[in-house]
Amino acid sequence: MLLRATFRNLLSFDGPETISFLAGKTHSHENHVVAGVGRGDPGILKTALVYGANASGKSNLIKCFDIMRQLVLAGTRGDEAINRIPFKLRKGAAAEPSSFELELKLDDAVYAYRASFNDREILEERLTLVGKTTEKDLFTRTMVDGQSQILPGTFLKKAEDRKFFEFVARGTRKNQLFLTESIERNSPWFRPLYEWIRDKLVIIYPETWADAIAHLVRPNNRLQDDYHKFFDVLGLGIEGVEVRELDPIADRGLVPEPLLAEILKNLPNDKTMTIFNTAAGRFRFTRDATGTMKGYKLIMRHKSADGSAPVEFEVREESDGTRRLLDLIPILVDLTELERVFLIDEIDRSMHAQLSRAFFEFFHANSKPQSQILATTHELDLLDLELLRKDEIWFVEKDQASASHVYSLEDFKPRYDKDVRRGYLQGRFGGIPVVKSMKESLPKPVSDPQGTHEIALYTRSCYNQGPRGAYR
Repeated sequence: MLLRATFRNLLSFDGPETISFLAGKTHSHENHVVAGVGRGDPGILKTALVYGANASGKSNLIKCFDIMRQLVLAGTRGDEAINRIPFKLRKGAAAEPSSFELELKLDDAVYAYRASFNDREILEERLTLVGKTTEKDLFTRTMVDGQSQILPGTFLKKAEDRKFFEFVARGTRKNQLFLTESIERNSPWFRPLYEWIRDKLVIIYPETWADAIAHLVRPNNRLQDDYHKFFDVLGLGIEGVEVRELDPIADRGLVPEPLLAEILKNLPNDKTMTIFNTAAGRFRFTRDATGTMKGYKLIMRHKSADGSAPVEFEVREESDGTRRLLDLIPILVDLTELERVFLIDEIDRSMHAQLSRAFFEFFHANSKPQSQILATTHELDLLDLELLRKDEIWFVEKDQASASHVYSLEDFKPRYDKDVRRGYLQGRFGGIPVVKSMKESLPKPVSDPQGTHEIALYTRSCYNQGPRGAYR
C-alpha cells in the first residue's frame, strides 16, 4: 500500500510537497482504514480525493507519479536525457535537482525509496527498510568527488552476492536508476518494489480507456455480468454490453475502410490490436500464426420503450458519460479482485454527481482491503463527511509564486457536522479559483462595423462546424 509520496522541483511543485495515506485522528468511517504494520502504528487510508482550482496542480500531482513510474520502468537508453520537467517559474530551478520519495507497505514491512536527479544524471538514490525505531539501508547511491558511488546494505551475506551487486553497480550508467538496472540484470533483491510500481500502481487520465473487449472475449469472465449489474443499479436504461465477432473482410462495412486497410496492412501474425476510435467505436483484431484474422466489436444493449427485445447501440452513439463508465467500471471490478492503487485524474469527467458518489460508495463497500484510490475532482457532491473522512480530503493551491502546495482538510479540523461544501466555496480551506468581476474585466463590444465583420469571420473560421454538428 502507498503510505506517502513526496515530490520536489517537478512540474508546478517547487518545494517538497507530500500527499499522505496515513490516517489522522478522525474516528469516522473506520472501514476506510487498514491497520498499520505494527501495534500503535497509524492506520493506512484507502482514499485520497484532491480538490483545487483549474491550473492549481491537481493533474500535475498525478503526472509526478507518472514521471517517477516511467523513470523506473522505462529507464533511459544510452546518453539520452532524463525525462523530467522542473519547476519553470523560479529562476535557477532548472539547474537544481528534482526528486521523489515513496513510502510503501509491502507485505508486512515498510520501505522508503528516494531518488534525486537532474537532466543528465541520478544524483542520489536510496532504498531503506523502515522499522519502528530504526532504519536500515538496502542500498545507497551518492555522488563522491563527482562520481556515482553505489553501496549495498548489510543484507547481502554471501560473497558471490556482494560481487554481483558490485558488478551491477559498476555497469549502471549515470542517467539510469540502480533499481532499474538491477532488474534488467535479473537481480532478485529489489524486485518486489519494482513489481509494485509496475503492477500495482495504475494511472488513469481523462483520455485513458479500458480494453474491455480483451476481458469480454475471455472464457468465464465476469465483466459482462458486472457491467449489467452496474448499469441496472445506476438506472441508465442499459441492459449490458457484448462483444460481436465479425469477419474483417465479409463485414468490412462495419469497420471504417481507412481503419480496416491500416489494420490489414500492419497487424503481424500472432499479434492483437485494439482500436478505440470515437468516430467508429471499439474494435479488437487478432491474427493467428497462419495469418487468419478475426475481429470483435463492442456493442451496447439498451432497453426498448415497449419492453421488447433490447436495441443495439454502437459505442460511438453513447454519451461521453456512458463511455466514461465503460472505462471506470473495470477499475471497480479490479479493486474487488486485486490489490492495486489507482491514480485517477478528473474522476468526475462527464459523469453526474450521483454516479461519482456511487463509485466511491461501491469502492468502500466491496474493494480488497489493501486497494487504494487517489483521484482529482471538482465534484462538490463528494465533499461530504458522510462519504469521506477529513483526512481523505485534500486540496492543491498555488501561492503568489505559482508554486503548488498540497494539504489536507484534517489541517483545518472542521467540526463533523460542519457543512464542508459551504466552507470550501467560501474559501475557508483554499483550493478555489479567485475570479475577478467579469463585468469589469471583459473588453467592451467592438463598435466599428468593419472590425465587427472581421471578428465574425474569425469566429466562424475557428468554430467551423464539422460532421454531425460537431465543432472542430
